[in-house]
Amino acid sequence: MNPEPETSVIRGSCLCGAVRFEITGPGAHLTYCHCSRCRKQAGAFSAVVMVRREDFRLLSGADQIRRYIPETPWRHARAFCGVCGSSLGEPSDDQEMFPIACSALDDDPGLRPVLHLHAASKPAWYEITDGVKQVPSDYQG
Repeated sequence: MNPEPETSVIRGSCLCGAVRFEITGPGAHLTYCHCSRCRKQAGAFSAVVMVRREDFRLLSGADQIRRYIPETPWRHARAFCGVCGSSLGEPSDDQEMFPIACSALDDDPGLRPVLHLHAASKPAWYEITDGVKQVPSDYQG
């Protein structure tokens, strides 16, 4: 079970500061994803916190957010700052919940990892040693 965050507002931004946001809620969970697309975007894996749409507020930089929208069969868009390239996760106006990249968080969300998703897709050179539950599905999405 994740502890409640210590702060009521979690701030986030991109590397250059053009995109800024706030999360006003506990977040659902923090997950590591090892799928091939997350690895290509973030390295060995991506760390994301799932947030509810009503808890997310974009403060600045909407005009700087760019999205990579893949062709079928891939379904997850990738949002990033068009100035500095920082990954933002997948902030959305039409999804009830979406992932926000932990790398864009300025404050501790108060959550700790609960899952390694698509662990079978991790690179051979990376060993998972933290004891967090692993879901092996070999997803390439």
